[in-house]
Amino acid sequence: MEGELFVNREVELHLIEEALQTLQDRQRLLRTPVVELCGVRGIGKTALLRQVQQRCQAADVPFIWAEAGLGESLLAHQIVEQVQRYRVELGRAEGESMEPLDPGLWRAVEALRMLAQRGRAVLLVDAVEAGNERQVRWLEALLRELLKEYSLFVVLASPRLVSFEQERSVARKITVLELGPLDRPSCDVYLQKVGLPLEAEVRELIFSWTRGYPLAMEVLTEAIRGGLDPRQPADRLQLLQLLTERVIRQEILKKLSPEKRSSYEGLLRLLSVPRRFNLLLLQELIEQFAPEWARESPLAYFFLPRELSDRTDVVRWHLDRAGYAVERPVRWLFLLSLQVEQPEQFTTLHRWLAAFNQRLAGRVNGSDRIRYLREWLYHSAFCLEPAALVQGIEELLATLPWETAEARVQFVEEVRQDQELQEVLGEHAQRLLTGLQALEH
Repeated sequence: MEGELFVNREVELHLIEEALQTLQDRQRLLRTPVVELCGVRGIGKTALLRQVQQRCQAADVPFIWAEAGLGESLLAHQIVEQVQRYRVELGRAEGESMEPLDPGLWRAVEALRMLAQRGRAVLLVDAVEAGNERQVRWLEALLRELLKEYSLFVVLASPRLVSFEQERSVARKITVLELGPLDRPSCDVYLQKVGLPLEAEVRELIFSWTRGYPLAMEVLTEAIRGGLDPRQPADRLQLLQLLTERVIRQEILKKLSPEKRSSYEGLLRLLSVPRRFNLLLLQELIEQFAPEWARESPLAYFFLPRELSDRTDVVRWHLDRAGYAVERPVRWLFLLSLQVEQPEQFTTLHRWLAAFNQRLAGRVNGSDRIRYLREWLYHSAFCLEPAALVQGIEELLATLPWETAEARVQFVEEVRQDQELQEVLGEHAQRLLTGLQALEH
């Protein structure tokens, strides 16, 4: 959320406030003088940076606000210009380190160094482009030169994690705070601050549609304030179109040229149906449902996730899922639009994915088999009739005793922690959990 409303983020604010307190205590040193905020566009990074800015103003701590998205030369100019507003006289840059640095970068380094040496200072850098190699190396060089200035605190904001690979000394000084959607209590607080008299049915719909994605909540509440009623079918379609236009096309796909947005939007919508995908699933999904994205060889699919990540910042590898995934807040919106606009395609995709995971579960053992079985169950919940789903759960429970004890324990624990699976199973979730509990005795 890039607006004025601010809720939640207590953990992140606590860490930042501790850093600011340390900054003002000359007897203590900042262990991690760089904090990186990362998360999809509209998740609230800029709003959190504004909170840091307000705390600097309240504590009379000099701060510099810079927009990395404007380019390196303008970024350097912003830094120097704002430092000068604190009546810091900047001389001509000299020194041994000047040779490897471009003049703009060196002048920014000298300006921040002189400001920090006067006492303490904070540098806030918004809109860092993790996929812009030149910009990342520029920031890395800036941070490398300033790490010894213990009275300087830096906060970066980027849609995805920035890889500072060239200088390990820089990477070791960074604390990463990954921002996710707001939880349900925070969403309720947000809606209270909006000041709209919303009935319980409308509040529930806003939460189920946005899943705590701040930008999506902002778009919906603005439209409802403007007169649209989500309980009316025609207005619901209009609200969905607004979400797609304002969040997906204007923000998530903003780095793409207009003529490419439709193609990428279609592919991301397709890849949002599976909760995770590896290269095998990526290839088969594309060849079956998006042949315009097909590659000449299986090896060529290896580069596609990186391309999607660089162009949209919403696809990344998840170690805990052992696969790629569309980032959760955006994935929910794609699923919502697909289910409403193309319900038959929505069911077809889940049926195909259920069969794919069932097929792969029969070919592997151990953790991989457990993972495929869980995904088979997830997709089956969307495409099977209730009686068939019950039968599928019973058949799954009947096969688990034949698995190793380790595999059974893994499956039970993963299902218990999988709130999304339990949600889509609905009333059948308890049947599954009861059956799993019986296996433990």
